[in-house]
Amino acid sequence: MKKEEDITELLVDIRGVVAAHQASSITHYPASDELKSFFNLRRQLPTPASAAIPIKAKEPEPDTPISKIKHSDHAKLVEIATEVGQCRRCTLSDNREKVIAGKGGGNKIRLFIIGHWLPVLENYSSQAVFGIEEDQMLVRMLAAINLPMEEAFVTNVIKCGVRPDIRPQAEHIAACASYLQRQINAVSPEFICTMGMMATRTMLRRSQPLSKLRGLFHPYKTADGVEIPLLPTYHPGYLLQNPEMKNATWQDLQMLQKRLL
Repeated sequence: MKKEEDITELLVDIRGVVAAHQASSITHYPASDELKSFFNLRRQLPTPASAAIPIKAKEPEPDTPISKIKHSDHAKLVEIATEVGQCRRCTLSDNREKVIAGKGGGNKIRLFIIGHWLPVLENYSSQAVFGIEEDQMLVRMLAAINLPMEEAFVTNVIKCGVRPDIRPQAEHIAACASYLQRQINAVSPEFICTMGMMATRTMLRRSQPLSKLRGLFHPYKTADGVEIPLLPTYHPGYLLQNPEMKNATWQDLQMLQKRLL
């Protein structure tokens, strides 16, 4: 099993390197004379008899107990969404264009994704959580790591969708905090991915820039003491404005993919 995991990890790494090279317009790999000589030499070397390893029949694995999977509580998510729709805890409720509690998820949600808030224009009719183009990019990001959308739940720190000229403040984040915590408890995800600085600082309570926090899993402890690995990365909206950061985000997604295997 360990060898298979090593091979899988190697293939994921190779895929990431190739993707990064393609993004940098590298279309081929020139073969040097030294590299050709190395491969020719390897072909000519005989395999020593002492190096031959006999193939052993696979021994049956002992029966191991299957851990109980905690499924997501969709009834609780619906209850929270209803409360969010009626919320008047802060002044954002006076100016919101719509309410987006979150969306996604099947019977078992493996990844809980958090953004900042939804900027909307008047009469905005889409059910997007991050934005129309942003949600489309997020779908592509999850497809790239082979994670079905039904295994992810997407939400924001701020549940109110407001006009682009309104920027939520600390008191608005605090007003929504209990909704977010309750959603995490209801979903019981294996991993959390914060996208953007607001979501990352809200969850980790750390002031370092996102560039210093991304690329690592951080422990997040729920109210009932459960520790969930949390991976910060860039928000799709930021990537649409700064496409040069897609390679760094892809590296983060690869880390997540390895842990999801």
